[in-house]
Amino acid sequence: MVAARAGGVATRVLTIEETGGEGFRDIGGKYVIVHTGLVQDGKAVKRAYSLMRGAAGEGRAELAVKRIGLGAGALHDAAPASTFTFSGPWGKLVPETGLADRTLLVATDTGITSALGVVEQAARTPSARKLVVLWLLPLDDAFLGRDTVRARVEGAGARLFCAELPAVGDERRLQAALPHVTALAAESGATHVIATGDGSVVHPLKTLLPGQVGSVTDVRCECFFHNPEKKIG
Repeated sequence: MVAARAGGVATRVLTIEETGGEGFRDIGGKYVIVHTGLVQDGKAVKRAYSLMRGAAGEGRAELAVKRIGLGAGALHDAAPASTFTFSGPWGKLVPETGLADRTLLVATDTGITSALGVVEQAARTPSARKLVVLWLLPLDDAFLGRDTVRARVEGAGARLFCAELPAVGDERRLQAALPHVTALAAESGATHVIATGDGSVVHPLKTLLPGQVGSVTDVRCECFFHNPEKKIG
């Protein structure tokens, strides 16, 4: 951990670098699994965080850590110069052939970190895309702050739209999100959609969107929580 700063009421943004290897370079849409060094109920405590470029500098990256649970608490309490092991980067949100010309990024809640990783990485390429980002979150959410996120998204040459969702766990979330997603996908003529965050919202988009918006041919998602495909036991 090179440095840390407050990113919200309960959020800490860490600047990290790899002590060996080539460093963090092609990180758009990817994440690492951090080994906190803690053990709970006989199991190592690990947490996954999206990689963002931000102002981290060449070969470095940023992690936004919301203080939820034991693992996040360890990263909040760690001092700069602390060292953690990790696995990754992982993730296949961005197609191997690169981002499509008309890509819509849909993020709920903390899933905005993945969208930031994609748009900030894309801004560094010669063929930067005019990406569109839709951030869906409760009105009182204070994860990174709308103004901060807007400045970063627009600074990377993308457009940001925000819409309100019911609280996490509310069964009306998908119903509330779908009109915003379909309207923006149709308006932007999106062919590809990258959706991250609440699995109860983003996972159904894989089957719903292509049938509702004719231009959409590919939907990729990553569930930060409420993953319906997660194995139990």
